[in-house]
Amino acid sequence: MVIRFRDYGKRLADFEQEILVRCPQCDSIAKILTVKSEQSNLSSIKRITCQHCSYTKQKSKDGNRKAALLVWQNNYRDKRNSSDGILDHFFGLPLWLQISCCGQLLWAYNEAHLNFLESYVQSRLRERLPDDSLGWHNGSLASRLPRWIKLTQHREKVLQKIQQLKHKL
Repeated sequence: MVIRFRDYGKRLADFEQEILVRCPQCDSIAKILTVKSEQSNLSSIKRITCQHCSYTKQKSKDGNRKAALLVWQNNYRDKRNSSDGILDHFFGLPLWLQISCCGQLLWAYNEAHLNFLESYVQSRLRERLPDDSLGWHNGSLASRLPRWIKLTQHREKVLQKIQQLKHKL
């Protein structure tokens, strides 16, 4: 049986409702969530909370989306803190779900993002569908994944590392 992946145009921003990061206060897992407020733009307020130490901080900017695209395309690391690996683009904190793989860093924002990557990597047949309004375009997350994740020779290693990241949840 052939495992099939269909690209429905999911973007990296579709996984930003919950981003798992390392808490700056206690190094436990913390969540960056979108705050729903009637007074401001719904997507512009982000709040980080740690259930372990009660750390909370709020930010009203959208962050640097360009940096998020650079992460996928060039395996970008913040120059100020390269020992921390990949940082979120709202608060500049290290992502919780990141691991060294095939000489690069494999990372995900949350469990849904990790499941997306897993279904893409394990599939033997990958299909792209045109968007209803845009037609064929190159903006989906699947089309923007780095080449090393897409290679068949790395499939087993990447799937092993995804399982290791799932155990961190």
